[in-house]
Amino acid sequence: MGSRPKMRWGVLLTLLALVVAACGGDGEGGGEGTDTTGADGEDRTVIRFAFAPDPVWDYMNDNGYLVDWEQENNIRIVTSTTWDEFTFFAGGHGDVVSMGTLEIPVLEQETGIQTVTFGKYNALRDSMMTTPDTGFETIEDIPTGSTLCVASPVSATGFWAVAANELHGLDFRVGGGDFELVVNDHFVNPQNMVDNQDCVAGIFIPEAATPYMVTDDMVVMYDGQAPFQLYNTFSGFESEEAHIMSNLFTATEEFYDAHPEEMAAFLALWQQGIELWEENQAEIISTYPQHFAVESEEDIAFITEYMAGENDWFVDSVYFTDEWVEAEQAIWDFQTELNPENANYVEAGFEAPRFEVVPAPE
Repeated sequence: MGSRPKMRWGVLLTLLALVVAACGGDGEGGGEGTDTTGADGEDRTVIRFAFAPDPVWDYMNDNGYLVDWEQENNIRIVTSTTWDEFTFFAGGHGDVVSMGTLEIPVLEQETGIQTVTFGKYNALRDSMMTTPDTGFETIEDIPTGSTLCVASPVSATGFWAVAANELHGLDFRVGGGDFELVVNDHFVNPQNMVDNQDCVAGIFIPEAATPYMVTDDMVVMYDGQAPFQLYNTFSGFESEEAHIMSNLFTATEEFYDAHPEEMAAFLALWQQGIELWEENQAEIISTYPQHFAVESEEDIAFITEYMAGENDWFVDSVYFTDEWVEAEQAIWDFQTELNPENANYVEAGFEAPRFEVVPAPE
Protein backbone atom coordinates (compact mmCIF):
# COMPACT_ATOMS: atom_id res chain seq x y z
CA MET A 1 0.00 0.00 0.00
CA GLY A 2 1.05 3.59 -0.44
CA SER A 3 1.96 6.31 1.99
CA ARG A 4 -0.54 8.00 4.30
CA PRO A 5 -1.71 11.06 2.32
CA LYS A 6 -3.41 14.04 3.88
CA MET A 7 -7.20 13.64 3.77
CA ARG A 8 -9.64 16.47 3.25
CA TRP A 9 -12.10 16.42 6.12
CA GLY A 10 -12.88 20.10 6.65
CA VAL A 11 -14.98 20.68 9.72
CA LEU A 12 -13.63 17.57 11.45
CA LEU A 13 -10.42 19.45 12.22
CA THR A 14 -12.50 21.71 14.41
CA LEU A 15 -14.04 18.74 16.16
CA LEU A 16 -10.63 17.27 16.92
CA ALA A 17 -9.72 20.47 18.71
CA LEU A 18 -12.72 19.99 20.99
CA VAL A 19 -11.64 16.93 22.95
CA VAL A 20 -14.40 17.44 25.42
CA ALA A 21 -13.28 17.09 29.02
CA ALA A 22 -16.85 16.43 30.11
CA CYS A 23 -16.91 13.20 28.12
CA GLY A 24 -13.98 11.50 29.80
CA GLY A 25 -12.32 10.51 33.00
CA ASP A 26 -15.17 9.14 35.07
CA GLY A 27 -12.84 6.46 36.40
CA GLU A 28 -15.45 3.71 36.41
CA GLY A 29 -14.37 0.11 36.59
CA GLY A 30 -15.23 -3.22 38.12
CA GLY A 31 -13.86 -2.56 41.62
CA GLU A 32 -13.99 0.29 44.07
CA GLY A 33 -11.63 3.25 43.77
CA THR A 34 -8.74 3.36 41.35
CA ASP A 35 -6.27 1.01 43.02
CA THR A 36 -4.11 -0.73 40.43
CA THR A 37 -2.66 -3.32 42.80
CA GLY A 38 -4.05 -6.85 42.58
CA ALA A 39 -5.01 -9.12 45.46
CA ASP A 40 -1.59 -10.77 45.38
CA GLY A 41 0.16 -7.42 45.67
CA GLU A 42 1.23 -7.33 42.02
CA ASP A 43 0.60 -4.28 39.90
CA ARG A 44 -2.41 -4.57 37.63
CA THR A 45 -2.36 -3.69 33.97
CA VAL A 46 -4.57 -0.65 33.49
CA ILE A 47 -6.63 -0.34 30.31
CA ARG A 48 -8.04 3.14 29.66
CA PHE A 49 -11.18 2.41 27.68
CA ALA A 50 -13.50 4.96 26.03
CA PHE A 51 -16.89 3.88 24.72
CA ALA A 52 -20.50 4.96 24.36
CA PRO A 53 -23.02 4.32 27.16
CA ASP A 54 -23.73 0.59 27.05
CA PRO A 55 -26.32 -1.61 28.78
CA VAL A 56 -24.26 -4.81 28.58
CA TRP A 57 -21.33 -3.14 30.31
CA ASP A 58 -23.65 -1.95 33.07
CA TYR A 59 -25.13 -5.44 33.38
CA MET A 60 -21.67 -7.04 33.70
CA ASN A 61 -20.59 -4.41 36.20
CA ASP A 62 -23.72 -4.56 38.35
CA ASN A 63 -23.81 -8.37 38.46
CA GLY A 64 -20.18 -8.95 39.41
CA TYR A 65 -18.88 -10.30 36.11
CA LEU A 66 -16.50 -7.40 35.64
CA VAL A 67 -15.07 -7.60 39.17
CA ASP A 68 -14.44 -11.32 38.78
CA TRP A 69 -12.80 -10.81 35.40
CA GLU A 70 -10.51 -8.05 36.67
CA GLN A 71 -9.39 -10.20 39.59
CA GLU A 72 -8.85 -13.29 37.47
CA ASN A 73 -6.81 -11.42 34.87
CA ASN A 74 -5.05 -8.90 37.15
CA ILE A 75 -6.34 -6.07 34.94
CA ARG A 76 -8.06 -2.81 35.83
CA ILE A 77 -10.35 -1.16 33.25
CA VAL A 78 -10.75 2.58 33.74
CA THR A 79 -13.63 3.79 31.59
CA SER A 80 -14.60 7.07 30.01
CA THR A 81 -18.13 7.18 28.64
CA THR A 82 -18.74 9.37 25.60
CA TRP A 83 -20.85 9.40 22.45
CA ASP A 84 -17.85 10.85 20.60
CA GLU A 85 -15.19 8.19 21.08
CA PHE A 86 -13.46 9.32 17.89
CA THR A 87 -12.62 12.75 19.29
CA PHE A 88 -11.65 11.34 22.67
CA PHE A 89 -9.23 8.82 21.18
CA ALA A 90 -7.82 11.29 18.68
CA GLY A 91 -6.80 13.45 21.62
CA GLY A 92 -4.65 10.64 23.01
CA HIS A 93 -6.83 9.95 26.05
CA GLY A 94 -7.28 6.19 25.80
CA ASP A 95 -5.60 2.84 25.18
CA VAL A 96 -8.67 1.12 23.71
CA VAL A 97 -11.76 2.67 22.19
CA SER A 98 -14.95 1.52 20.53
CA MET A 99 -14.80 3.02 17.04
CA GLY A 100 -16.59 2.65 13.73
CA THR A 101 -15.11 1.02 10.63
CA LEU A 102 -15.48 4.23 8.63
CA GLU A 103 -13.64 6.28 11.23
CA ILE A 104 -10.43 4.30 11.62
CA PRO A 105 -8.67 5.33 8.37
CA VAL A 106 -9.75 8.93 8.98
CA LEU A 107 -8.22 8.84 12.46
CA GLU A 108 -4.94 7.27 11.31
CA GLN A 109 -4.36 9.54 8.35
CA GLU A 110 -5.23 12.77 10.10
CA THR A 111 -3.59 12.20 13.47
CA GLY A 112 -0.76 9.76 12.73
CA ILE A 113 -2.05 7.46 15.49
CA GLN A 114 -1.29 3.86 14.53
CA THR A 115 -4.04 1.46 15.57
CA VAL A 116 -4.87 -2.21 15.84
CA THR A 117 -8.51 -3.29 15.55
CA PHE A 118 -9.09 -6.69 17.11
CA GLY A 119 -12.81 -7.24 17.77
CA LYS A 120 -16.37 -6.24 16.87
CA TYR A 121 -19.39 -5.44 19.00
CA ASN A 122 -22.19 -3.32 17.49
CA ALA A 123 -23.28 -3.03 13.87
CA LEU A 124 -24.05 0.40 12.42
CA ARG A 125 -27.73 1.02 13.16
CA ASP A 126 -28.10 4.72 12.32
CA SER A 127 -31.01 4.53 9.89
CA MET A 128 -32.30 7.06 7.38
CA MET A 129 -35.69 8.17 8.72
CA THR A 130 -38.38 10.68 7.86
CA THR A 131 -41.93 11.56 8.84
CA PRO A 132 -44.63 9.48 7.11
CA ASP A 133 -46.19 12.46 5.36
CA THR A 134 -43.12 13.05 3.13
CA GLY A 135 -43.39 9.73 1.31
CA PHE A 136 -39.59 9.57 1.02
CA GLU A 137 -38.38 6.00 0.50
CA THR A 138 -34.72 6.73 -0.40
CA ILE A 139 -32.35 9.68 -0.39
CA GLU A 140 -33.06 10.06 -4.10
CA ASP A 141 -36.66 11.05 -3.25
CA ILE A 142 -35.51 14.01 -1.12
CA PRO A 143 -35.33 17.29 -3.09
CA THR A 144 -31.76 18.55 -3.42
CA GLY A 145 -31.02 21.46 -1.12
CA SER A 146 -33.23 20.03 1.63
CA THR A 147 -32.06 20.08 5.25
CA LEU A 148 -31.31 16.77 6.96
CA CYS A 149 -30.40 16.08 10.61
CA VAL A 150 -27.18 14.16 11.38
CA ALA A 151 -25.17 13.55 14.56
CA SER A 152 -21.64 13.91 13.17
CA PRO A 153 -19.72 14.70 9.97
CA VAL A 154 -18.21 11.19 10.20
CA SER A 155 -19.35 7.81 11.53
CA ALA A 156 -22.89 7.06 10.27
CA THR A 157 -22.84 10.09 7.99
CA GLY A 158 -19.90 8.43 6.27
CA PHE A 159 -21.92 5.33 5.52
CA TRP A 160 -24.82 7.35 4.12
CA ALA A 161 -22.34 9.36 2.05
CA VAL A 162 -21.22 6.07 0.52
CA ALA A 163 -24.80 4.85 0.05
CA ALA A 164 -25.94 8.13 -1.53
CA ASN A 165 -23.01 8.05 -3.95
CA GLU A 166 -23.13 4.33 -4.75
CA LEU A 167 -26.89 3.94 -5.04
CA HIS A 168 -27.96 7.35 -6.33
CA GLY A 169 -24.92 9.33 -7.51
CA LEU A 170 -25.56 12.01 -4.88
CA ASP A 171 -23.06 14.06 -2.87
CA PHE A 172 -23.96 13.70 0.82
CA ARG A 173 -21.75 15.57 3.30
CA VAL A 174 -21.60 18.24 5.96
CA GLY A 175 -20.64 21.65 4.62
CA GLY A 176 -21.57 21.12 0.98
CA GLY A 177 -22.96 18.63 -1.48
CA ASP A 178 -26.54 18.12 -2.61
CA PHE A 179 -28.13 18.66 0.81
CA GLU A 180 -27.72 20.83 3.88
CA LEU A 181 -26.73 18.58 6.77
CA VAL A 182 -27.26 20.03 10.25
CA VAL A 183 -25.25 18.43 13.08
CA ASN A 184 -26.86 17.95 16.49
CA ASP A 185 -26.88 15.41 19.30
CA HIS A 186 -28.41 11.97 18.64
CA PHE A 187 -31.21 12.58 21.12
CA VAL A 188 -31.98 16.11 19.98
CA ASN A 189 -32.35 15.31 16.29
CA PRO A 190 -35.69 13.43 16.43
CA GLN A 191 -37.34 16.38 18.14
CA ASN A 192 -35.71 18.72 15.63
CA MET A 193 -37.33 16.82 12.78
CA VAL A 194 -40.76 15.88 14.14
CA ASP A 195 -41.57 18.70 16.55
CA ASN A 196 -39.49 21.61 15.28
CA GLN A 197 -39.58 20.65 11.58
CA ASP A 198 -35.97 21.79 11.22
CA CYS A 199 -35.22 18.97 8.78
CA VAL A 200 -37.22 16.75 6.43
CA ALA A 201 -35.25 13.56 7.08
CA GLY A 202 -32.10 12.45 8.83
CA ILE A 203 -29.91 9.77 10.34
CA PHE A 204 -31.15 8.44 13.66
CA ILE A 205 -30.19 5.68 16.05
CA PRO A 206 -33.34 3.66 16.84
CA GLU A 207 -33.12 4.18 20.59
CA ALA A 208 -33.17 7.96 20.13
CA ALA A 209 -36.15 7.71 17.78
CA THR A 210 -38.16 5.10 19.71
CA PRO A 211 -40.78 7.44 21.22
CA TYR A 212 -41.53 8.78 17.73
CA MET A 213 -41.47 5.33 16.10
CA VAL A 214 -43.97 4.02 18.67
CA THR A 215 -46.46 6.72 17.64
CA ASP A 216 -45.67 6.28 13.91
CA ASP A 217 -44.39 9.87 13.73
CA MET A 218 -41.11 8.56 12.27
CA VAL A 219 -40.55 5.81 9.72
CA VAL A 220 -37.40 4.08 8.54
CA MET A 221 -36.62 4.58 4.86
CA TYR A 222 -35.02 1.94 2.58
CA ASP A 223 -37.70 -0.63 3.46
CA GLY A 224 -36.73 -0.46 7.11
CA GLN A 225 -33.10 -1.41 6.55
CA ALA A 226 -30.32 -0.17 8.81
CA PRO A 227 -26.80 0.29 7.38
CA PHE A 228 -25.64 -3.14 8.56
CA GLN A 229 -28.44 -4.65 6.47
CA LEU A 230 -28.28 -2.30 3.48
CA TYR A 231 -24.52 -2.63 2.94
CA ASN A 232 -24.82 -6.24 1.84
CA THR A 233 -27.14 -5.19 -1.00
CA PHE A 234 -24.65 -2.95 -2.80
CA SER A 235 -21.19 -4.04 -1.76
CA GLY A 236 -20.62 -6.63 -4.47
CA PHE A 237 -20.41 -9.63 -2.16
CA GLU A 238 -22.82 -11.90 -0.35
CA SER A 239 -22.48 -12.24 3.40
CA GLU A 240 -24.79 -13.61 6.05
CA GLU A 241 -22.93 -11.65 8.72
CA ALA A 242 -23.52 -8.06 9.71
CA HIS A 243 -21.39 -5.28 8.21
CA ILE A 244 -20.62 -2.25 8.81
CA MET A 245 -19.62 -1.79 12.47
CA SER A 246 -20.27 1.27 14.60
CA ASN A 247 -18.35 -0.26 17.49
CA LEU A 248 -15.13 -2.11 16.88
CA PHE A 249 -12.52 -2.60 19.58
CA THR A 250 -9.51 -0.56 18.53
CA ALA A 251 -6.27 -0.02 20.47
CA THR A 252 -3.23 2.08 19.83
CA GLU A 253 -0.65 -0.09 18.12
CA GLU A 254 1.83 0.63 20.90
CA PHE A 255 -0.54 -0.56 23.61
CA TYR A 256 -1.79 -3.61 21.69
CA ASP A 257 1.68 -4.91 20.84
CA ALA A 258 2.80 -4.46 24.45
CA HIS A 259 -0.26 -6.25 25.88
CA PRO A 260 -1.41 -9.05 23.52
CA GLU A 261 -2.56 -11.34 26.35
CA GLU A 262 -4.50 -8.54 28.02
CA MET A 263 -6.17 -7.66 24.72
CA ALA A 264 -7.21 -11.28 24.21
CA ALA A 265 -8.64 -11.31 27.74
CA PHE A 266 -10.44 -8.02 27.07
CA LEU A 267 -12.06 -9.55 24.00
CA ALA A 268 -13.11 -12.63 25.96
CA LEU A 269 -14.81 -10.35 28.50
CA TRP A 270 -16.93 -8.79 25.76
CA GLN A 271 -17.77 -12.18 24.28
CA GLN A 272 -19.16 -13.07 27.68
CA GLY A 273 -21.13 -9.84 27.49
CA ILE A 274 -22.58 -10.83 24.11
CA GLU A 275 -23.65 -14.19 25.51
CA LEU A 276 -25.26 -12.48 28.49
CA TRP A 277 -27.11 -10.15 26.12
CA GLU A 278 -28.46 -13.05 24.09
CA GLU A 279 -29.62 -14.86 27.22
CA ASN A 280 -31.06 -11.86 29.05
CA GLN A 281 -32.02 -9.36 26.36
CA ALA A 282 -35.46 -8.43 27.71
CA GLU A 283 -34.15 -8.18 31.27
CA ILE A 284 -31.26 -5.93 30.24
CA ILE A 285 -33.54 -3.59 28.29
CA SER A 286 -36.03 -3.30 31.15
CA THR A 287 -33.24 -2.84 33.72
CA TYR A 288 -31.42 -0.15 31.74
CA PRO A 289 -34.12 1.54 29.66
CA GLN A 290 -32.14 4.80 29.72
CA HIS A 291 -29.68 3.27 27.25
CA PHE A 292 -32.54 2.88 24.80
CA ALA A 293 -34.02 6.32 25.57
CA VAL A 294 -37.27 4.78 26.78
CA GLU A 295 -39.25 5.19 29.99
CA SER A 296 -42.85 4.10 29.54
CA GLU A 297 -43.88 0.45 29.50
CA GLU A 298 -45.13 0.92 25.93
CA ASP A 299 -41.77 2.23 24.71
CA ILE A 300 -39.86 -0.51 26.57
CA ALA A 301 -42.09 -3.15 24.98
CA PHE A 302 -41.53 -1.61 21.55
CA ILE A 303 -37.73 -1.58 21.69
CA THR A 304 -37.68 -5.08 23.22
CA GLU A 305 -39.70 -6.45 20.30
CA TYR A 306 -37.67 -4.38 17.82
CA MET A 307 -34.39 -5.82 19.12
CA ALA A 308 -35.68 -9.39 19.25
CA GLY A 309 -35.66 -9.78 15.48
CA GLU A 310 -33.38 -8.89 12.60
CA ASN A 311 -32.87 -5.38 13.95
CA ASP A 312 -30.61 -6.52 16.80
CA TRP A 313 -27.39 -4.60 16.25
CA PHE A 314 -25.29 -6.64 18.68
CA VAL A 315 -22.98 -9.09 16.89
CA ASP A 316 -23.18 -12.84 17.41
CA SER A 317 -19.45 -13.03 18.14
CA VAL A 318 -16.79 -10.42 18.89
CA TYR A 319 -14.19 -12.49 17.05
CA PHE A 320 -13.03 -11.80 13.48
CA THR A 321 -12.43 -14.23 10.66
CA ASP A 322 -10.25 -13.41 7.67
CA GLU A 323 -13.31 -13.50 5.42
CA TRP A 324 -15.21 -11.11 7.65
CA VAL A 325 -12.33 -8.64 7.72
CA GLU A 326 -12.05 -8.64 3.94
CA ALA A 327 -15.75 -7.92 3.52
CA GLU A 328 -15.74 -5.25 6.22
CA GLN A 329 -12.74 -3.38 4.81
CA ALA A 330 -14.34 -3.24 1.37
CA ILE A 331 -16.24 -0.15 2.55
CA TRP A 332 -12.98 1.80 2.38
CA ASP A 333 -12.86 1.29 -1.39
CA PHE A 334 -16.23 3.01 -1.64
CA GLN A 335 -14.87 5.91 0.41
CA THR A 336 -12.24 6.57 -2.26
CA GLU A 337 -15.07 7.34 -4.70
CA LEU A 338 -16.54 10.14 -2.59
CA ASN A 339 -16.15 13.84 -3.29
CA PRO A 340 -12.65 14.83 -2.07
CA GLU A 341 -14.26 17.54 0.06
CA ASN A 342 -16.18 14.91 2.03
CA ALA A 343 -15.01 14.41 5.63
CA ASN A 344 -15.13 10.67 4.95
CA TYR A 345 -13.12 10.71 1.73
CA VAL A 346 -10.16 8.34 1.57
CA GLU A 347 -7.53 8.65 -1.14
CA ALA A 348 -6.85 5.56 -3.24
CA GLY A 349 -3.71 3.69 -2.24
CA PHE A 350 -3.87 4.62 1.44
CA GLU A 351 -2.26 2.23 3.89
CA ALA A 352 -5.02 0.08 5.31
CA PRO A 353 -5.35 0.14 9.11
CA ARG A 354 -4.27 -3.02 10.86
CA PHE A 355 -6.88 -5.63 11.81
CA GLU A 356 -5.81 -8.62 13.94
CA VAL A 357 -7.72 -11.91 13.96
CA VAL A 358 -7.61 -13.02 17.58
CA PRO A 359 -8.45 -16.72 17.98
CA ALA A 360 -11.48 -17.47 20.11
CA PRO A 361 -10.71 -19.56 23.23
CA GLU A 362 -11.26 -23.27 22.73
